[in-house]
Amino acid sequence: MIFIHGDFTKPRTLIFGYGDELDDTYNSLLKIEENEYLRFIKSIKYLETDNYRKLLEFIESDCYQIYIMGHSCGNSDRTLLNTLFEHKNCVSIKPYYYQKADGSDNYMEIVQNICRNFTDMKLMRDRVVNKTFCEPLPQIKPNE
Repeated sequence: MIFIHGDFTKPRTLIFGYGDELDDTYNSLLKIEENEYLRFIKSIKYLETDNYRKLLEFIESDCYQIYIMGHSCGNSDRTLLNTLFEHKNCVSIKPYYYQKADGSDNYMEIVQNICRNFTDMKLMRDRVVNKTFCEPLPQIKPNE
């Protein structure tokens, strides 16, 4: 397992911050001659360990399928997710969704967020597994 955002048992390794190099705001931050603005940029923080390099080596090694479980796929990880989602070895992206007691679910919300991580919409439609072949993420019920 590769702890790309650090290992919670080693708090000094945890990476929180801004991770959307595809956003115009990122380029604006780079142009400011103040390093403090870059302090919590994930792409820079990734360089403190070799975990990001290990992840790149893994995705280069063979074809893979991505299973999304409990991740919103929001823009805070857009750079990383774009790298994984649009890589030539990514076969598909299968989101497991949360199904509420009333029968509604968040599949569409997850897919909308996944969409924002792509620059190639044709590739997005090809890779994301449609809801027919996805399923709810099993939930642990209290007191069971």
